[in-house]
Amino acid sequence: MFQNRKEMEALSEALEKLINGETPETEGISQDTLPSKVRSQILRLGEIMKAKDQALGKEKEEIRGMIADTAHQLRTPLANMESYLELLETMDWEEKERENYLLALRESEEKIRFLTEGLIKMARLESRIIQIRKEARDLQETLLESILQVKKEAEEKHIEIRLEMKAGEQTPHDRQWLGEAVYNLLDNSVKYSEDYGQILMTVVRNEMFTQIRVRDWGRGIEEGEENLVFGRFYRGKNVSGEKGFGLGLYLTREIAHQHGGFLRLKRQEPGLSVSIYLPEE
Repeated sequence: MFQNRKEMEALSEALEKLINGETPETEGISQDTLPSKVRSQILRLGEIMKAKDQALGKEKEEIRGMIADTAHQLRTPLANMESYLELLETMDWEEKERENYLLALRESEEKIRFLTEGLIKMARLESRIIQIRKEARDLQETLLESILQVKKEAEEKHIEIRLEMKAGEQTPHDRQWLGEAVYNLLDNSVKYSEDYGQILMTVVRNEMFTQIRVRDWGRGIEEGEENLVFGRFYRGKNVSGEKGFGLGLYLTREIAHQHGGFLRLKRQEPGLSVSIYLPEE
């Protein structure tokens, strides 16, 4: 009777600690009696709740970090817009000077629009609002559409983009979102390649995966940045002076993951190659 009472008191104490957000004691646990078994289950419940609380804390930190990063990215174009508007309103400018400030305003507006669109895509992907709808379809058509999206910028820099693959390849994918992922890779390659450069996209298939590889001969990344470049808003040291917000590779990796695939990046001399691996289903 005394032993049962002692076990019930220990059980009550464990419950009280759990209610107060504390970790119950683990010493002296026996599985011989029902109260001891219940107490052991309470301890496991406490461990699960603690792990969930830690995960929530990490998620909150990530959200705070994202908000801070977003605010930092928006601050400069917004401040520029405010300055340009103030100058246009308070001073009498000649038509040419006025046009220059209006152009600067449009560029700042474009930066904000580009960033907000990227953030919306990121939020939709992370929250699983978007449903990736994979269908076996012609992969070449999807890739050619992505190439067409960067054609103007590539032609302005006299950059040649080549696609090497077998015609008529049927690969399960979401045309819109895979197209977005490939566009991000091509856009980076065009931006960070010198004039008269080249970009090579190849497709290789095996029993498990389809590999879409984008290879350029541009500035590449520094050693040690291989994992960093997938972070939100991370800009490589070699490209920090160029336009962009560091969302492209992050979004591309998320899209690959939601296809059940993954991304691989390799430094080249010179340049960079990034591969999207899609599972064969």
